Formats: sequence, C-alpha cells, structure tokens
Amino acid sequence: MKYIMKIVALLILMPTINFANTKIGYVNSNRIMAEFEPVRDIQIELEKEQRKLEIEFNRILENIDSLRQDYERQRLLMSDERRQNREQEIINLERTAQEFQMKKFGPEGDITRMQNQKLQPVLEKVQSAIDIIAKERGYDYILDAMTGSILYALPQYDLTEDVLKELKKNTNSNN
Repeated sequence: MKYIMKIVALLILMPTINFANTKIGYVNSNRIMAEFEPVRDIQIELEKEQRKLEIEFNRILENIDSLRQDYERQRLLMSDERRQNREQEIINLERTAQEFQMKKFGPEGDITRMQNQKLQPVLEKVQSAIDIIAKERGYDYILDAMTGSILYALPQYDLTEDVLKELKKNTNSNN
C-alpha cells in the first residue's frame, strides 16, 4: 500500500517538477505597437488615407442632402413621374453611399486591407525579435499580456523593453 502511495505522490508531483523548470515571459503588445516607430508611421499613413476617404464620403452625403432639400422644396410642383424619378435618384445615391462606406471602411474594406498589408512585415519583425530573445534566454513560453489570460506576472519576466531594443537594433542596422 505504501508503494502505491509513493507512486501516486510521484505522479502528482511530476507535473509540478516539470513546471518548475519551465521559463515563461510576457510582452505587452500594445506598448510594442505604440512605441515601435514603423507602426506609428503606418498609423499616420492610414489616418491620412482615412481622412481622404472621409472627405470623399462627406461629399457624397452632402450631395444626397442637397438633392433631398431640393426635392422637398419642389416636390409639390413636380409631376408624379418626375417626383418618382427624383425619389429613385435619392435612393440610388443613398445606396451608393452605403456601398462606398462598406467598401472603404467596412471590416473587409480598403482601410482594413491596407492596414493588414502594411502591418504584416512589421508584425514579422516583432515575431522575429521575440523568437531571438526566447532562444537566447532559454524561454519556454512568452505570452502576450494584452491578449493572453495572465492574472499575475512578476515584472522581471516582462520582455517588452528587450523586444523594443531588439527591434530598434534591427531597424537601425537595416537603414
């Protein structure tokens, strides 16, 4: 019976023993994205493009509003056929505005696609820096504190500063 108890105790303690040898670190991806210069450059570029598209969208909305106001002023003087044509024209422009908005700003729109396309090489650099640090320092895991489920972590395991230094070092050597 004692022999079985020793085996059970050993089996229970084994995962703890293995976990004690596991080295875990974490990074703050929000901070990396906020402080890494190429990301800020991309954000500025995307904001400019978004403002340009918003101006274009606002022109469409102003055109619709103008047509609607003209229609309301002249509606009583119009023939039924002309009134229906104007109403259809306004409906078509509203549909065009909605399509423009989805095509440019929607979840699969131009802005989102442009953001993904421009961020992909940057995200690859970030991943490369994380991989280098993990291998050099013998980490078994590096977690993202912003998207992972970390409830407690010692600050000594925060690798954000090191990743930023590695990115700056790699960025400066590529210039």
